[in-house]
Amino acid sequence: MADVQYAFGKGHQVASHTWSHPTLTSLSADQIHDNMYRIEEAFSRILGIRPAFMRPPFGAWDSNVQSVSAARGQSIAMWDADTKDADGGTVASGKAVLDGVANANAPNAIVLAHETVSTTPSELVPYAISLFKNKGYQLVTLAECLGVSPYQVVGVPQQPMPHWTCDGTPKPGLACGGNSGISCQTGTPIVASPPNNDPPTPEPLTNQYIHPMANSGKCLAVASNSDGAAVTVQDCQTSNSQAWTITGTGLISIYGNKCLDVPSGSTALGTKLQVWTCSQSNANQQWTLGAAQTLQWTGKSRCLDLTDGSVANGNRMQIWSCANNQNQQFTRTDGPGSGGGGGGGGGSAKTIRPNKSGSTCLSAVSNNNGAAVVAQPCVTGAANQQWTQNGGTLLVHGNKCLDVTDGNTSNGAKLQIWACNPGQGNAAQQWTVSAARAISWNGRNKCVDLTDGRTTTGNRIQTWDCSPSSPGANQIWNLV
Repeated sequence: MADVQYAFGKGHQVASHTWSHPTLTSLSADQIHDNMYRIEEAFSRILGIRPAFMRPPFGAWDSNVQSVSAARGQSIAMWDADTKDADGGTVASGKAVLDGVANANAPNAIVLAHETVSTTPSELVPYAISLFKNKGYQLVTLAECLGVSPYQVVGVPQQPMPHWTCDGTPKPGLACGGNSGISCQTGTPIVASPPNNDPPTPEPLTNQYIHPMANSGKCLAVASNSDGAAVTVQDCQTSNSQAWTITGTGLISIYGNKCLDVPSGSTALGTKLQVWTCSQSNANQQWTLGAAQTLQWTGKSRCLDLTDGSVANGNRMQIWSCANNQNQQFTRTDGPGSGGGGGGGGGSAKTIRPNKSGSTCLSAVSNNNGAAVVAQPCVTGAANQQWTQNGGTLLVHGNKCLDVTDGNTSNGAKLQIWACNPGQGNAAQQWTVSAARAISWNGRNKCVDLTDGRTTTGNRIQTWDCSPSSPGANQIWNLV
């Protein structure tokens, strides 16, 4: 208790890592609920909080884990690099991992380490703090990095009671149900309110413009300030009809008192969205921000969806089965311009560097249609190495898109550039940059791949089957 109270009191973010540290992908939905419930209950008693993030043990998660986590209002937290300290890694090897992250010059990074390994807080963490500060990085919590609240509810700790023990709970690695004799708990623990019964709420994010991943120049807009007004796609402009507030309590509001709403709570695929007078108790207005830039209807397997993938003005937004595809990915900016807020929707040009070499850049050999995309030494300011992410397209030379030659879906298909409509492009020009730093071809299980793992000058870049779990070494790219 004392350790977690100390960390929380110092301003560190506290999140769920489950109760008994099982492999969640091997459990039923009720068993996952139980493991999350029990750690939430401990947090509610000891700290008076309910977390908004969950890191799955061993990094093991699937659609079942994601669905339960979303139902409990928690986003799944993963990492970019692992010090391997919990697997016997030495301080020296951990420092090497940190050096690799720092030298890659990634815009941001999450590094896995364990304070339960004695040398991590005493040696590795101080080294990391000094290293990243000297590199110009700002050290923030995960929630601060994403611009969201770290907690669903913040109340007050409860008075310790004699029954606060681990008796009758799953032992490490195990779960409720089956032959355990332990009943599964699937509810929500109560967080005690302050003495005035007015619990504090997370700080809201105001003036948020929400862009479909397909085009950062388009924004979610409301037809009017009336109950039942349609939620549509429109050209972005400074307007109250496009300026949303992420309240931090599950509501996404606009015009002060209207909220994103599922009409009549219908779970039917294709149900068109509206706004309605906000009510914190209205389950049809509760949304969870997903780790993959999705907006999931809390407790349901339905996500905000760009109908038919169309960014035409007036296209009405709908709900659809959550699939983490481009139609369900949205970025946010502070104001109508692209490139801020939730990230990934456009903005300044960056180089694209293979994780294997911080001094090698993706380069177009010329500004002509069909020009090959190759590995070359990075040259500061070189126009053929400056890529801009606009919606689903990756642009170079202003109006040339990263393109799969002839739309070839075979492994080893070579990449080129071709003229395109920035932010839209054709089917061979649509890409998603994942949090794990893979660049995947939308609608295909293909990723941008460093051919044969070679960083030699002129090595032509290809596509290859995306690695099934975390990206392979040849498929990790840093946008710097």
